Formats: sequence, structure tokens, C-alpha cells
Amino acid sequence: MKFDDSDEDYFLHDFSRKDRQSEEDQRHSPTPDPSDPATRPAAPSFDFSDGGSDSLRTAEAGETRRKRGHGWLWFFLVVAVVLAAAVTIRYFVPYVTESRVIGYVTLVEKRGIVFPTFEGEMVSESQLADTTRIYSRDLSFSIPDDDLALRLQQYQGTGRPVTVTFKRYYGTLPWRGASNTVAVDFMPAEKQR
Repeated sequence: MKFDDSDEDYFLHDFSRKDRQSEEDQRHSPTPDPSDPATRPAAPSFDFSDGGSDSLRTAEAGETRRKRGHGWLWFFLVVAVVLAAAVTIRYFVPYVTESRVIGYVTLVEKRGIVFPTFEGEMVSESQLADTTRIYSRDLSFSIPDDDLALRLQQYQGTGRPVTVTFKRYYGTLPWRGASNTVAVDFMPAEKQR
């Protein structure tokens, strides 16, 4: 059999003897004239109506869309709850409460431009009493209460020890101060003894 390059479906045909005869018959028959309406093949007509199944299909599609919408709603709701819990734990729930440190207040000053807060530093009495280790650092803390800061400022540089009660948070908030250690109360150390 000869390869016919003009036949587009050459590789799609089954080359059995029966097909070869029908192909030869089609080649020898005259080609219809597309401009002649009598020889033009009839255009296929499509009927897409299923007699009421369109409403069923539409209802199923709407239900599927609603289910998909509810899935996204639940997803975003769960993400929002997890995000709110993480932010609450990080910034609003202290991981250390009622921590007390006895020491000497070295600095209390107001810092900040947009949210000015009082910041303080003190030297821990235990660090001064330890003679084997070299003095390491001051304890820095924020004081969100202005009244507490002004009372604590009176002990700055006096050499009188005070007991400061702290809360520690995982993160800082600008209106709470620059440190994650926040002073909530203090009392002079002499009153405890």
C-alpha cells in the first residue's frame, strides 16, 4: 500500500482488507460541492435538554459550591482562632508571675516617642554578694504604671535595697514598655526583715 500524505487520518485507520476497499470506493466517488445545498452534508444538531435534569444538575452544583464555601469558611475560622490564641499567649499572658528580686535601683527614666514608658535598671543583691563570679549585668525592666515608677525613682541611687515584683512575657508591646520584664510592685527591703 502506498503512503497517501493527503489523508489526515492515515495513521488512525485499521488497514484491513475491508477498509482498503471502502477507502478506494470513497476516492473514486466525486467530492461534494460545499456551495451546493443539495450535496452539502447536514449540520449536526445538538439537543442538550434532558427533560428536567438541568435543575437537578444546577441544584447539585449549588450544593457543591456551598459545601466548598463552608470548607473555606471553616479553614479560615480555624486559622483565625489559632492565630488569636498564639497572639494572646505571646503578648498578653505572662509566663513568669510573682518573681521577686532584691536589689538596688540604679536607673528609672522615661523613654519612647510614640508610647513613652518608664524603664528601670537595678543591680541584684545576689550578684553583688557572689564573689566568685564577675559582675555580669543589671536587671532591665519596664514600668507601665507611672505612679509606681515615680515612687521607685525615689530609691534610685540611694543605696537602699528594694524588692521588686515582676512579670515576664514572651513578647513586648509598645505601650507596656521596651522590655519583656514588667515591674508590677515594689517595697523597701527593710520592711521585710
